[in-house]
Order: sequence, then C-alpha cells, then structure tokens
Amino acid sequence: MEFTISKDKLARGVQMVERVVSTKSTLPIIGNVLFEAQKGKLKLSANNLEMGMEVEVPAEVQKEGSILVPAKTLAGIVSKLPNTKISFKVNDRGLVKISYNESHLGIHGLPADEFPTLPKIKENKVFKVESGQFASMIAETIFSVSSSEDKYVLTGVLLEVGKSKTNGDSSNLRLVATDGYRLAKRGEKVTGITAAHEMSVIVPAKALGELNKVIAESSGDLSIIISAEQIAFKYGDVYIVSRLIQGQFPDYKQVIPKKSKTTIISSTSLFLESAQRAAVIASSNANIIRLEIKDGKLHVIANTPDVGQVDEVLPVEIKGEEKAQVAFNVRLLMDVLKVLETEKVTLELSGPLNPGLLRPTEGSDYTYVVMPIRTQEAAA
Repeated sequence: MEFTISKDKLARGVQMVERVVSTKSTLPIIGNVLFEAQKGKLKLSANNLEMGMEVEVPAEVQKEGSILVPAKTLAGIVSKLPNTKISFKVNDRGLVKISYNESHLGIHGLPADEFPTLPKIKENKVFKVESGQFASMIAETIFSVSSSEDKYVLTGVLLEVGKSKTNGDSSNLRLVATDGYRLAKRGEKVTGITAAHEMSVIVPAKALGELNKVIAESSGDLSIIISAEQIAFKYGDVYIVSRLIQGQFPDYKQVIPKKSKTTIISSTSLFLESAQRAAVIASSNANIIRLEIKDGKLHVIANTPDVGQVDEVLPVEIKGEEKAQVAFNVRLLMDVLKVLETEKVTLELSGPLNPGLLRPTEGSDYTYVVMPIRTQEAAA
C-alpha cells in the first residue's frame, strides 16, 4: 500500500474515526484504525462493536492496499505532523513508513483481515432528512438522556418515524429523550417519509452525539437506514452505523401535561441569565430554585443557609392564574434554555406538584417537560 495525502485531510479523517475507537475493550484489535487505499481515496474505519464509522478522504494512491494502525499512536502522530503532503508506504513486514519533507517515521501495523468489518444495512427502510434540521433535533433532545445504566433504554433517544398519534401533531419524524426527571421531544415534518417508513427505534445517545459532530452547522441530505437491530447514517463521505437499543421506551405521551393553569412568556436569554445567577446560590442546596409569580412578574428565587439568597425579578407576560409557585432543579431549566434558538420561551404551570412544560413561543415543534421538586413552600 502506498499513497500521498494532505495533512489537513488526513487529520480530519483520523480525528473523526478515532473518537469511535474503544479504549476499554478486552479485544485489542478494535483499538486500531483500518486504512484502505483505493483509487483516488483513503478510507478510514473504526469499529468498537457497538458503533462503527467510515470516512473517505481524497488521496493520491500509488498502490492500493489495507493495513491496521494503532489508533492512539496514529492520532498522536498525525496531530503533530507539519502542514504539508504526507506519504504512507507499507512494506512486506507490515511497517507503515510515514514521510514528510525530508523526515520519516515508522509504525508497526497489523493485517487488515483481522479487523471486524462494519455491517452494511440493507436499504429497505431508508429516508432522507436535511442535515441541519436533524442536527437541531439532536441538540434539543440528547441532553435529556439518562447517564445511568440502570434503565438502559433511557440512555438512548427514541426515534419515531411516521404519522403521530397525538392530536394536533403534524410531524412525521420525532426524537424523544428522558432520564425520568425531564423529557425533551422534537418533531419535524419531512418530505419523502411515507407510511412504508413507519417505525419506532431507540438509538444510543453516543451514536447521535458522534453524528451531530459531523452534521452540525451543515447542509445537505442525510440518509438514515434502519433495520431490526441496527441504524446507519450516511452523510457525504461519512458512514456511521450503530446497534439499536432493544427494549420498551416509556409512553412519553402520558408525561406531557394536557392543560395548564398559568402560562408565562419570557425572554429566553433573560430567563437563562437569571437562572445561571440563581444557580450559584442553589448549587449548595441540591440546585433547587423556586419560581414564583407575584404582581405580574416572575421571581427566580434561591435560598441556601450559610451561603446566601437571590430573588431575580423578570418582566414577563402572564396568562391564566396570576399566582403560582413551583420548585425545580435549576440545572434542568438551564439545559433547555441553552439549546432553544427562539427569542421567547413559554413556561406552562399547573400546580406546585405538577410537571412544568417549556416550549418555544414560536417556531419549532418542541416540548420540554420538567418534574417539580417538593419543598415546604410548594407543599403549603
């Protein structure tokens, strides 16, 4: 195998696949990156047996071939290479000679046939979505997945394709995530999705996170291919495949409040800034803040003995009952306020012990449900 490639294109490909490489596996072979030099391109692949990624980058290939290269060593070297043309040549003993300017170094490689190949899913369930649109859907839901393995299905994001069974929901593509304390749902109406595509699967959050790094702030078609056990994403020269999480996702429709007593419309940025200041005080008291409506304004209150207290007053628009209070974990509020791209946010309350519902005042089909915290004030 022999090829020449620019440093920036090589670095891009290595950085992407190296994130997939497992550092904890008892199977040493998956700690490598597969190099495949083909006509006019270099294909790099990584596979941790749960998720795999292929990236194709342009290269001048003098001799086709393949080799496995240790990922950690490769990433360390490539990041330090000068910004010039880099030449790779593999000898008969599997030594990868890397040359640049008048210098060279060598890495010991392994035979490519020992590497577990990435599965290719039959494209019987495939549809396309605009990449920027799907990136926004991921960003507004993925932070709500559970970090605990106890409820494994909650470490993934529910992907629903097809007509919604909820009245008033015109979306045909939805992402839903929950950790039991909050729930985020984002829907979109995507052209080209038909009844034949209808399905519901649970996608590991890590796979969506890696995909989002590829498609964030991009445009173009993203192909999504789904089988009974796996899902794949194809975007340009990048192919990501992941196992699906098997199990029953909670019926999220039962969690979303059907009605509210008080509706508060606030500036998203002002609400976030206020919550961030209150969080400084609340951090020593289980992150608890209290939201209270008084005299037509929203009070963001935190009180921690031996630390201090804060009472932030926000000008808001109120509809319905003008007297309400509820306590939340401020971190759960800040998480959603950080990802909302709209100027104003609507908060719906239905009592001190009932979930709160946040959504953009205008724009995307987005719903965020946050569970309240029972406090002495709320119980009173």
